[in-house]
Amino acid sequence: MKNVKYAFILILLSFSMVLCADQQPIHYPPIKDIILPNGLRVMLIEQHQQETISYRVLVKGARADQPIGKEGIADFTSSMLQEGTTTKSSDQIADEIAGIGSSLTVSPQPNFAIFGLDVLSEFSQTGMNLFSDLILNPSFPKDGFSRIKKDMLNSVEIGLTDNDTIAFNHGRCVLFEKGDPLGRSNTKKSIQSIKIKDIRNFYDNYYRPNNSVVFVIGDFSTEQMLKDITAQFGSWQSAEIPKRFKTNSDFSSKGKIRVVDKPGMTQAVIYLNQWAPNSTNPKYYDYQLANYVLGGGDFSSRLTNAVRAKGGMTYHIGSFTNIHANYGVLNITTSTRNQELYNAYKLILSEIQNLSDKGVTDDELQRAQDYISGAIPLQLESPAQVADKILSSFMRGFTIDDLSKEVINFNKVTVSDVNSVIREFIQTETLNAVIVCDLEKVESQLKQIGAYEKVSYKDAPYK
Repeated sequence: MKNVKYAFILILLSFSMVLCADQQPIHYPPIKDIILPNGLRVMLIEQHQQETISYRVLVKGARADQPIGKEGIADFTSSMLQEGTTTKSSDQIADEIAGIGSSLTVSPQPNFAIFGLDVLSEFSQTGMNLFSDLILNPSFPKDGFSRIKKDMLNSVEIGLTDNDTIAFNHGRCVLFEKGDPLGRSNTKKSIQSIKIKDIRNFYDNYYRPNNSVVFVIGDFSTEQMLKDITAQFGSWQSAEIPKRFKTNSDFSSKGKIRVVDKPGMTQAVIYLNQWAPNSTNPKYYDYQLANYVLGGGDFSSRLTNAVRAKGGMTYHIGSFTNIHANYGVLNITTSTRNQELYNAYKLILSEIQNLSDKGVTDDELQRAQDYISGAIPLQLESPAQVADKILSSFMRGFTIDDLSKEVINFNKVTVSDVNSVIREFIQTETLNAVIVCDLEKVESQLKQIGAYEKVSYKDAPYK
């Protein structure tokens, strides 16, 4: 495995993808980017330094497209693709994949799913045939359907034992408006309601060439690969894609507080969120650096220093962002002893307000830029990582030119830029709060925090 990693580092060097200075772009390898007559976008990167090929298919059918009452159907559908095709059983598929030393990966995102298969180039045709068969000819067998439904129901049940999962699901519901699929999580009722015909319908609606991207990187001839893809995917029928619910990022809405009562807890989970700028916002780079200073920088962050190191109220606290082309979310999460709930909550808000009032320092910004600049090349250590990076970035509205200048764009951000974006977007009054706790044990502290909505952890997050 080390030899594979080192081999691809040489590939990166050959493509000048290693940064020599802050102002040097990352030169991504050339991409053959075309649209087939049926609307399928095909992206090919030919490189021969390593005898591997990474196949990817991205489908823009995901959680954002789920009908109300059918939460979970997007992941259910993507999982069913491994359960058999019109010509092969799930066991035959598993044997063939194992026979070429590979595995099928599925990476579900809120707005799309990426299917991946990585093979040695000697198994190129076998990999292509198998991969295209899985995407184009699923049979949705009853036995696979029953097994996956059981697994998903178990996952919902396990989620009710995980306090962080409970907080996240309720936080998502509080932030997104009623009717937005992104604000809804899987429940036993929604999973039970899904039938095979629902999965077929979801597949037929969204698994279409004009709603998908095929991306291949590796040791192949571009001309021959394009012929193979056309032969396999060219007859895939396009169709009109159902309109997606438009997420509304209301930056002016005041924050809400929801208390999720879970008796028996000795610690309380605090989860905060608010809207963040999307990836097409010119202040995207400024905001990501601001988040690193606030809570994304692990032990160097403001929240860690205030709440953990100085306050001694938690073992871990952090912030992270979910940034997409049409919306962005800032999340802050921690847990603390029951008796410290009010103090920890107020200290978090105080530190955010202090960051807004006084801003970041030159040193804090430099540490953030150094970390992010160093992390970006590590996302490009293999052909598979390059494929996933390019695909997910394109779905967030970035171009290859944007990716090549990514480090440059982070490093040209000034302290003034970061402080401006903090004052505009990271405001305590717009923070939503979900507190998962034993309400009876902390009720007096909750009254100090403010007015709140009370629900049980057993309740569905949404009405």
